Amino acid sequence: MFSFSRIEAQDIAERSLSTHGKDTALIYVRGKIDFALSNLNFSAQFEAKIVGEDSAVMSFYGPMGVLLAKAFANKDYFQYYDVFNNWAVIGTPTREKIFEASQVPLSFLDFIRLFKGQILYPLDSLKNSKQEGERRLFSYVGNNYVDFFLVDNDGRLLQFQKKSKDDKILLNIVYPEYFNSEGDAFPKRYIMQIEERKGNVSLVIDKIEYTFDTSKPFSFYIPKSVEIFEFY
Repeated sequence: MFSFSRIEAQDIAERSLSTHGKDTALIYVRGKIDFALSNLNFSAQFEAKIVGEDSAVMSFYGPMGVLLAKAFANKDYFQYYDVFNNWAVIGTPTREKIFEASQVPLSFLDFIRLFKGQILYPLDSLKNSKQEGERRLFSYVGNNYVDFFLVDNDGRLLQFQKKSKDDKILLNIVYPEYFNSEGDAFPKRYIMQIEERKGNVSLVIDKIEYTFDTSKPFSFYIPKSVEIFEFY
C-alpha cells in the first residue's frame, strides 16, 4: 500500500464526479446487452435516454426490432414492463425497493451515476483512500455495506464493488473499456456481476449522443391485462 496526498486524491475523485457535466447532460446510447443469470439468459439490442439525474428510459429489442421490454425511472417512481412475457414491476426507486424487485442493490440515482462512470457520493464522505500503482481506491462506509471505487489517474472509474459488513460481495461492476465522445471519456463496456442472481450482465455501447428529442414523455402505459408486481 502506498500513501498519497489528500489533495491529489481529491483531484482524481473530482474528475470522476464531474467529467463532461454528466449530472446535467442529455445522453442517448445504443448497444447490445447480454444477460447470463441463474433464471434469465438472453441477448438484446437496447437504447437508453437519460436526462441528467432526473429521469431515464431504456428499451430492449429482439430480432427484427421487436420490442421485448421497457423500463422507466425517475427519483420518485420506476416501472419495468416485460412485453414478451406480459408482466410488469412498478415501485419506488430506492435501493431497498429495487433490491426487492431485482436483487440488485442500487437506487435509481446509483444506476444513473454508475452508468456514467461516476463515484456515487460527495468527496468529503469517502474514506480509506489508497494508491494501487496507477490506480486510486476510494471507499464509502454505509449502515450495512461498504462501497469501493477503483479509479485511474484520469478519473475513469475502473471498478465498483458493494460488500456487506461481513465482507460478502453483493455487486461487482467492471469497466473494461472507455471511448472518447466529443472529447470526453465515457464507459463503452460494462460487466455487472450480481451475487443474488448468480450470474452477470454485460453491456456494450455502440453509439452515444448528447442530444435527443425530449418532447415525448418517458413513462409509458401498462395495459390492465398485464400482471403487475408492486414495490412501495
